[in-house]
Amino acid sequence: MLGKTLCIGVGSMGGALLRGALQHGVLQACDTHILVRREEQCRELNDELGVAGFTAMPDVRNYNTILLAVKPQVLPAVLEELSQVAYGTTMISVAAGVTLDTLKEAVPQAKWFRAMPNTPAAIGVGMTALTGDDMETDVARGVQALFEAVGEVAVVSEADLDRLGALSGAGPGYMFVILDALADAGVRIGLPRQLAIKAAAQTMYGAGKMALDSGLHPAVLRDQVTSPGGTTIAGIGAMEKGGLRSAIQDGVAACLARSNELGK
Repeated sequence: MLGKTLCIGVGSMGGALLRGALQHGVLQACDTHILVRREEQCRELNDELGVAGFTAMPDVRNYNTILLAVKPQVLPAVLEELSQVAYGTTMISVAAGVTLDTLKEAVPQAKWFRAMPNTPAAIGVGMTALTGDDMETDVARGVQALFEAVGEVAVVSEADLDRLGALSGAGPGYMFVILDALADAGVRIGLPRQLAIKAAAQTMYGAGKMALDSGLHPAVLRDQVTSPGGTTIAGIGAMEKGGLRSAIQDGVAACLARSNELGK
């Protein structure tokens, strides 16, 4: 559905999307090209995935779809090189904060989509927010399939995409900080480091899966493990006293504010 595709940027996120799409047949290696900085990376990805690569921008008029997996600071320079794409080319940006209006102003003849995936896409369990002008077309369904190859997709408004970027896009970073803190707590009370990390990670994974599988509100699930006068509620009370809940909320709000700054 995506046709001949150029992937610009094949770092951690671009690479995850490329591998997932090829593995699930959303992209075909023979119809997929990559644009990277180093010849060595071209050769490595060609050997691994069978895709052809470039270190200089090819003729962009030859592509049906172009995926822009580059950072917001790099995007303006890349957009200048894409000004000659053919009318109706599908363009997908994963750059945080750069709005559809900005993208369409730079390359008005393209069909633009914005996506905000997160790093668990690398293992097929990502969460992606996706938006575009018309999400009911075959083209939009093809774009959605690209991200479904690496996890769950929520089709949302552009405002909610930026909000989800601050929540789930950056969310793995928050989770790793919490995971590290839990592991430190385990060491503090006498557990070996590796055991503490394993226990904390499995507990986070299990709690998340329970929330997804049950569909219950997190507060309901919390109540199921907090007995009156028990140990768990004592631990939660100490964490709340330390400002855990408000700190997380403030962090997500700060992330969204920074995303808005990058988009200006």
